[in-house]
Amino acid sequence: MNTITFGPATLADSQRIASLHTISWRDAYRGILPAAYLVGPIVDERVTHWQSRLSSPGANRRYVLLAEAEGTLIAFVCVLLDEEPRWGACLDNLHVLPKLRNQGLGRQLFGRAAQWVISNEPGWPIHLWVFEANDGARRFYDALSGEVVERRLKRAPGGADIPLLRYVWRDLEVLLRNLKSGSNGRT
Repeated sequence: MNTITFGPATLADSQRIASLHTISWRDAYRGILPAAYLVGPIVDERVTHWQSRLSSPGANRRYVLLAEAEGTLIAFVCVLLDEEPRWGACLDNLHVLPKLRNQGLGRQLFGRAAQWVISNEPGWPIHLWVFEANDGARRFYDALSGEVVERRLKRAPGGADIPLLRYVWRDLEVLLRNLKSGSNGRT
């Protein structure tokens, strides 16, 4: 992989983020989300989502970090501090171009996200929701010693009710050590 640079997202990045988000969902969620959604409304819905997220107040309470190679967006992570603060920070998005998965980029972004949470809300855990049927993501989170603490049905984009699992990492220093060890679950 070429040299990777990391930088914060701005409103001007909305379209690029939405495009990568769409590519990632179409690959990872095939057979999970309705096909009609993945081939149609996803594009406009993701653009609207990212324009809204990046233009809304509270930039100091969210972290959207981009990874680029040769000027091309190849991955991003998004953390929200106020999504469900009872569970700590919410890792709302972690997406890597499908052809670049399993090369450690997801680990790097997750690590940077955890460090940001530590610096902004010391002692907070981090959590995320993952589709129960998303085996690849679950292997990654399991390898990082994520704890499944909840299962729930959610009305997903496209109108389907899909089972989700909530993963929690209560000690971010342990998470950072797991991320650096690189022993399993590379993405």
